[in-house]
Amino acid sequence: MMLIGPFFYINKNFIAHKTPIAQGEHRGGKIDNPYSHEKLYDDKIGDGDYINVPRRRVVWDTQQTREIIYIDVCIERINGAVEKIAELFGLTDYVVEYDEHYVCPNCMGDIWEYI
Repeated sequence: MMLIGPFFYINKNFIAHKTPIAQGEHRGGKIDNPYSHEKLYDDKIGDGDYINVPRRRVVWDTQQTREIIYIDVCIERINGAVEKIAELFGLTDYVVEYDEHYVCPNCMGDIWEYI
């Protein structure tokens, strides 16, 4: 089953909040998990500021009928990370995309090469 939601990469581990598409919210041609990065961070980590941690999100694109892994550049550079995310969320037909919305401070300069 394909799941959607936010995730962090901390200490070589993925921390995610996964939910079925049927429980998602429609937002601008996509179905997204309404659970925020801030809430996930507070619930599972709680120490520090979530904005400084590599994070991203898996959504369903209703227009292109495909799964999208929005990913921070520093996570994608980790060998096998994309495949691990796909496995974690049960993805089978996905694309990887970038945007400036969720970029850790270390990747701010790199993101413009990708979008």
